[in-house]
Amino acid sequence: MLFGDDERAAPVMGRRGFLGFAAAALSAAAVPVVTSVATVAPVLLGSSPVEAAPLAGGVRRIALHNINTNERFDGVYWADGHYKPDALKKLDVLLRDHRAKQVCRYDPRLFDLLARVHQTLDSEDPFEVICGFRSRRTNAMARRRSRGVAKESYHTRGMAIDIRLPDTQLRAISETAKAMHGGGVGFYPRSGFVHLDVGPVRSW
Repeated sequence: MLFGDDERAAPVMGRRGFLGFAAAALSAAAVPVVTSVATVAPVLLGSSPVEAAPLAGGVRRIALHNINTNERFDGVYWADGHYKPDALKKLDVLLRDHRAKQVCRYDPRLFDLLARVHQTLDSEDPFEVICGFRSRRTNAMARRRSRGVAKESYHTRGMAIDIRLPDTQLRAISETAKAMHGGGVGFYPRSGFVHLDVGPVRSW
């Protein structure tokens, strides 16, 4: 598993070192632990409420490929004015901490941000997920390996993701996300990913 950052500190471990830290994927029959998070607030991207991904037909879609487990999701997670609980559960499992076998209930505003970025870039590829949820234990282990990992990482709160798009330059992803003012955006060209979170608006 690769580990990103929520702050401005520069990462000190290269991509190969991060990939060497990956563990084998969980089997489909494994039952992970679910970690609860606070109730999610209404979608806010920027200074006022918006329709984060106004797709045709009043739906929001997302396509993710977790490179650590080779699991995929490609479908509608919001329709008819509501998030789809079954789709959110599948996304939570896909973004789980596969090392600790823990699942976190993700803040769906992150999916809205991802969907909007993907639509704006007009990409035909799914987002490749480098890192999703991190348990406190996994985050502490990552901090011992790299001083660029934040102690109170938004990854541990189900509010952050590290991604890339095979058909899109990392710089384009970063600049597009920053223009949306939806949270934190970290650009990691040496490690090969962009960090996105729905915490305070900031970039590094």
